Amino acid sequence: MSATTSSSAVPAAPRSRLVAGLLVAYVMLLVAAIASGSTGCDLLAASVLTTLLFLPGLRRRSTVAWAAWLCALGVLATLAARGHARAALDLMPVFVNAALCLLFAHTLARGREPLIARVIGVLEGRERLVLPGVAAYARGLTWAWSLLFGAQMLWLAAIVACAVPDGVLPALGMAPPFELRGAGWRWYLHFGSYLSVLVLLVGEYAWRRWHLRHIPHAPLPLFVGRLARRWPALVRGFAEGADEEPR
Repeated sequence: MSATTSSSAVPAAPRSRLVAGLLVAYVMLLVAAIASGSTGCDLLAASVLTTLLFLPGLRRRSTVAWAAWLCALGVLATLAARGHARAALDLMPVFVNAALCLLFAHTLARGREPLIARVIGVLEGRERLVLPGVAAYARGLTWAWSLLFGAQMLWLAAIVACAVPDGVLPALGMAPPFELRGAGWRWYLHFGSYLSVLVLLVGEYAWRRWHLRHIPHAPLPLFVGRLARRWPALVRGFAEGADEEPR
């Protein structure tokens, strides 16, 4: 291993632990916010998730990222002060899906490497991308995830807008085209929407094994173990995918 590789790998584990810690904090605060209705938990959960979204730019010490992050926190604080902290928290899944849609779509531009190809390189080695059909499958799957996150962003935005009485449209005194009542929609918004992504990941794994059956595949336990071991490099690959310039 070269000196360059070693030096770049040193901060990877601390970075991944920071991401994991923020994710755990977000989930705990989110559960507390929904269960208790606490404005403070709403604001804290939204702030932690906002920090996660801006984290790659913050770590690079990007002036734009830091300015945008501070502005976003200021908006959240203003909404909370005006009694709309829950609305701000409800919009977070919409922003997450929008960010993921842009991340995947960004890597499909000419001269960039599709994000799924980058993931394959991290988990299974760059040599796998030259096997028949793998590179094309990686590009197609990157397109599929871009469209999925875009569609889910629109669906979640509709949920937030049309929920009664907490939705955006009722709050503005406007009649929504359809009404969502009760508390179930909020649990789906914050947890079910992410669970659906996990379900689709499992489905895609099964489809991939059939569609690319002409090449060998690692058993699922081995694949999951590899994913756990290489998580820091995978997180770094996602961040690099967001920053990648056309070649």
